[in-house]
Amino acid sequence: MNHVRRLVRIFGCVGATAVMVVAGASLASAAGTVTAAVTGASPVIGAKVAPYEKLYERTTTATRALPAVPKQALFQAASSLSTELGLAQNPAQILGADLSPQVAGRLANVLTDLLTCYRLTKPAFSAIPPALLSQVLATGGGLNPAAYTGIRLCGESAWQSTNELELAVLDELPDTAAPGCQPLGQVDLDIWPVLRVDGGCRDNRYDNDYLLTLDVGGNDTYANNAGSNVVDVNFSPVGSAVTGLRGTGPAKGCQRAIPGLTALDCVPAAAVLLDIQGNDVYGVKQTPDHDTGCTNDPVVRRMMTGGAGFLGVGILRDAEGNDTYTGKTGSLGAGHIFGVGILSDGAGDDTYGAVRNSQGFALVGGVGVLRDEAGDDGYGFYMPAAINPNAPNQTEGAGGVRDDEGEGLCDRIPRFTQGAGNVASATGIFLDDAGADHYHGAFAGQFIGPIQVPSTRAGSLGFGNNQGVGVFLDRGTADDQYTVDGEPSVAGVPQRGDNVIVQPNNDSTGAGFGQGLFVDQ
Repeated sequence: MNHVRRLVRIFGCVGATAVMVVAGASLASAAGTVTAAVTGASPVIGAKVAPYEKLYERTTTATRALPAVPKQALFQAASSLSTELGLAQNPAQILGADLSPQVAGRLANVLTDLLTCYRLTKPAFSAIPPALLSQVLATGGGLNPAAYTGIRLCGESAWQSTNELELAVLDELPDTAAPGCQPLGQVDLDIWPVLRVDGGCRDNRYDNDYLLTLDVGGNDTYANNAGSNVVDVNFSPVGSAVTGLRGTGPAKGCQRAIPGLTALDCVPAAAVLLDIQGNDVYGVKQTPDHDTGCTNDPVVRRMMTGGAGFLGVGILRDAEGNDTYTGKTGSLGAGHIFGVGILSDGAGDDTYGAVRNSQGFALVGGVGVLRDEAGDDGYGFYMPAAINPNAPNQTEGAGGVRDDEGEGLCDRIPRFTQGAGNVASATGIFLDDAGADHYHGAFAGQFIGPIQVPSTRAGSLGFGNNQGVGVFLDRGTADDQYTVDGEPSVAGVPQRGDNVIVQPNNDSTGAGFGQGLFVDQ
């Protein structure tokens, strides 16, 4: 099959056997499954992550049925979703697009899943009074986790349909053993804010938000939601058949947490981004806007980007390329308030950076997954410099970016990255399967939380706080390098490093009845 031949080229392997070592579920079989590896290190943590296996393992064989009339099904899904968003349009361009039945059908399956997920998210968000949001972020607000199980199940379905779309595209790319970008015909669909498909090898810049994006090739820049379900429907691209609720221009999204959501600067929906080829950039730093007064350094202005799910499903899948992922907070494979956020990267030497609460992070019952399957990668954080170096944290000019309370205080404390969960059984999962990687994480012995919770300690690289669960697993055999700021010294507990396991139930991996696990194999 073409997607197998293409994986030979991606990973520089010769023969199908080498491919089977690194591709998807068969990658897991080469060294045991992720669940088995976690369980082998800690049966307690293994039991906690096993229910989410369908969110961190990939499907490598398409099993879902195609619609009987694929283009018509895609047309109907796009029409229904745009109507339910309040931006109804007639996506007739789909019917004449240069799409095969396989690709059109797989796109229809993804978009249908997103419609189903949105129908769960919309009433769930509407049922939370704005005045209760701060309490929900602090303790869960008394919400019943069982009431949101459907969001996780919908995430599983959307992740499967995303995998099957990827397989369909790879099967149809011409001469997949050749180097360089391979186009998928001449397809170019732009049905804002529901569907964007570029089958060529153009270097695109995406400044507006979409629920489903398929980009086949080119070195692209995503200055938008990038597979986050927290979308901006206020600003549409110039020339769109429908106009954004506030006009045209680049998306702004939520730069503030609770105020941004209540002002409808962004709305929780459902989103998938699938990029097949190219060296791509996810997240663009700009001069501060809402963070003016904290720093003069460039920042990613908006929160919750790059495969983030807030009370819903957000998925970012990049199959190949040397990519750069930059977020602010709540980004890069992050799940919030029973949401599902997935960032999955296939091949390439990649770089990841965010301020805090990112890279396999979860909050309040959410599930956040970051999985990188291959390459020599770098993971860390960036911290915008203070305007006034003498200013105490959480005062004007103190640096960092604004926190989540009201208009926000300047918060320069890095924390909760690379496998961290905070509050009410939130589960953050970080997985790196191969390569010589560099990690930079941070601990905070105590930070002044904008919303007080039982524990204000924070960690990274496998850390659970306030009944949350954080898992870090590096399965590569190459030597990795670790820099961990403020890691506590605990008697009998090793420091994080290459070929080290740090078990749960100590001050290095948890606080506030949270549990973490660090494993470098």
